[in-house]
Amino acid sequence: MPAGFNTGQIEYIKAIANVNGHKTYKDISYNRDATASTVDHLNQATADTKCRFGVWTLGQVPQLRDGSGNIGVTTLPIHELGAFNIPKTTNSDGIVTEIQREGDEGFLESTHLNMRLLLPHGDGTAAGFQPDHVEFRMLVFRARDRQHHLATHLKDTNNFMFNLFRGNQNHAIGFSGFQFKEEISGNLNYGGSTVHSKSGILNVQNQDAMTIPVNKESWVVMRDHRFYLGKEYGGKNIYEDSFHWDWKDPIATSSDDVTETDNEKNYTWYIMVIANNNSLVSQDNPNISIRFTGTTHMTSG
Repeated sequence: MPAGFNTGQIEYIKAIANVNGHKTYKDISYNRDATASTVDHLNQATADTKCRFGVWTLGQVPQLRDGSGNIGVTTLPIHELGAFNIPKTTNSDGIVTEIQREGDEGFLESTHLNMRLLLPHGDGTAAGFQPDHVEFRMLVFRARDRQHHLATHLKDTNNFMFNLFRGNQNHAIGFSGFQFKEEISGNLNYGGSTVHSKSGILNVQNQDAMTIPVNKESWVVMRDHRFYLGKEYGGKNIYEDSFHWDWKDPIATSSDDVTETDNEKNYTWYIMVIANNNSLVSQDNPNISIRFTGTTHMTSG
């Protein structure tokens, strides 16, 4: 089903399709029930151990191109938020619950997401000590063309680990390496670099990560935000934020994943949180806990 309908067209299609009847509210929950002080979510290390990061995606982990040129579902531990997993009703009595949809066709209305990040206070012991000065950078971004976990819907295989940022010599670079200049065929070609002397040129390390510009030729940025937590900032140890996507898209699929529909929209949005520990005496990896809660709203029937 094609994308790009204006508001009037959408309301007309809704009226014809009679999809104003059943409203679905898909709960989004990540780390809601975990003990915050014992969960470390920034589990990706850079070439410098004092800088670590974590990545979340609204839906399923997409197929990306790796450093060897292969395309497939990435082995990176990207956390899935499950925002688009909305199954059809299978109840024999015809009752459709608020977490189900009615039939194949419907309208994906919106997704709202809340984030709470916690840097737990330590108890002063070696095991419980937390850094005095932790700086953060949060990026919310997507590829310019459609990324997807299924090859049939895949159009963009850019891998943020190799080309999310723009290096000092105009290479597209990431935490795992860099992107060569495009070949005549237009295929992406990545090279790995973890050499410290190439920091900011062919890879991204701790000090680079806070200020290096995003490669906007390949990526669309919704949020790029810096913040600080720790004792040096009055003991502030909590950061909260929220994000909203107005989709307004007709969908038609029998799959539980409503992004498996024939339109051109890219639903693969990433949330990356980077933490850099500038303390000389504390542990390299601060124990960061991140919690996401939210709702995806759609109508069907």
